[in-house]
Amino acid sequence: MSKVTFHTEAWPDCVGEISQHWVAHWNEVALHKDAIPLDPDFTEYQRLHNAGQLHCTVARSRGLCVGYAVVILRRHLHYRTSLSGLFDLYYLHPNFRRGWTGVSLFRHVEKAMRQRGVERLFTGTKLSLDASKIFQRLGWQETERLHTKLLKE
Repeated sequence: MSKVTFHTEAWPDCVGEISQHWVAHWNEVALHKDAIPLDPDFTEYQRLHNAGQLHCTVARSRGLCVGYAVVILRRHLHYRTSLSGLFDLYYLHPNFRRGWTGVSLFRHVEKAMRQRGVERLFTGTKLSLDASKIFQRLGWQETERLHTKLLKE
């Protein structure tokens, strides 16, 4: 396995590469695939990028995208003076999930978020592919549990 490096990249520059992984990512972790199809809102992602509210970290091996983390930056509705980061997506190709690669991906994101003035990060982890050990190693606190219910019949 070759070395993985991490890069902050602009959405327009990396969307083509990261979106090539989305079907595999969706197949691995999405709920209710039979009822709700994968249909990314690329227009909204571009709007968030244009507004300076989107951060993309790309994991690369030999120049190829092998993973990513996409964070939405917003003033928190309860704490309007506090800039928060909400993870929208994070993924590493299964061939690159060994060792410290996942930890390194999140460390890169944390450093970039600090540089942008983000005070808190929020994320979840799927129970089917639990990344809690990575978050615990990085000093994150488990603060809530998320529940989902499909209302569509």
